[in-house]
Amino acid sequence: MHISENKLVLSTRDFYHIIEIKNIIYCESDNSYTTFFMTDSEPIKVSVSIKHVEQKLDNRAFIRPHQSYLVNIQHIKSIQKNTGGELVLDTGKTIAISTRKKSQILHFLSNIERIQV
Repeated sequence: MHISENKLVLSTRDFYHIIEIKNIIYCESDNSYTTFFMTDSEPIKVSVSIKHVEQKLDNRAFIRPHQSYLVNIQHIKSIQKNTGGELVLDTGKTIAISTRKKSQILHFLSNIERIQV
């Protein structure tokens, strides 16, 4: 997996997929594999850990709400405050917030200007 300023190269068995980082909605872990869910293409599954992906995308507007997910904050529509909490993405997908990651999510929220009603 290679990265440039705005693009990422994902290597699968048959292709090198050149994707724009802004088009990543979220990544989902499956042990040593990570699936990239995109705005403009079908999901892409690569043989790399989500931890490695997180390190590559560090400081690029991604947040890790759960050990199995890495989410592009530009695609978060809302955060449900029920039980443990869930991220609701603009696609309608919901992702649980783990207890361990809740403080990170709250820190993320504190850095966004908001209006309370």
